Amino acid sequence: MSQTTYPNDGLRQLIEGYRHFFKGNPPRKGFCALHAEQIAHTQNPHSMVISCFDSRVCPEAIFATNDGHICVHRNMLNQVDPKDASMMASLRFAAESLKVQNIVVLGHSNCNAVAKLKDLACLPAEIAGWLGGAGARYEGDSYEQAIKNNVLAQLSRLREIDFVARQVQERNLHLEGMLFHIHSGRLERFDDVQQRWNFVNTEE
Repeated sequence: MSQTTYPNDGLRQLIEGYRHFFKGNPPRKGFCALHAEQIAHTQNPHSMVISCFDSRVCPEAIFATNDGHICVHRNMLNQVDPKDASMMASLRFAAESLKVQNIVVLGHSNCNAVAKLKDLACLPAEIAGWLGGAGARYEGDSYEQAIKNNVLAQLSRLREIDFVARQVQERNLHLEGMLFHIHSGRLERFDDVQQRWNFVNTEE
């Protein structure tokens, strides 16, 4: 029996799905014509995941979710940019129309976007404009710390968005920061109470 407590059932499903992924026996059923009709008319996702553009990071696989259980917004740096119309529309739709229980900012190890924050001037204008346009900075004494600090910075931005803050205050929405380690498959969660990162127990 699991000893972990969760703020809601959606986050429990994410963590339990991750444990299936880590052990190599994910129960996820990918979308196909055989069960398309089951989700054709409605969707009821329990979580929204803001993930990086990196092709090695697939939230649906990491959390072993069935189709219709999570909605994913991907961009370089898993960035919450209030000036990005696509991000803001997705957030509002997820929080107010889909009424997701969680918004997860999912960072990852070896994030090239974080590394590029060190020298934006050398990048093509489109990439530099996106990475630095919302004020993202390389902050930390190590590469891993900078990646983690970027996740925390995006969580802070989420809390400053009025409709997100309102849902959080009313306890209808939970914000979560996570870090996926590509080389090992391990997952860390940020404990907002203890203000530290902890690896998810893979054995519960």
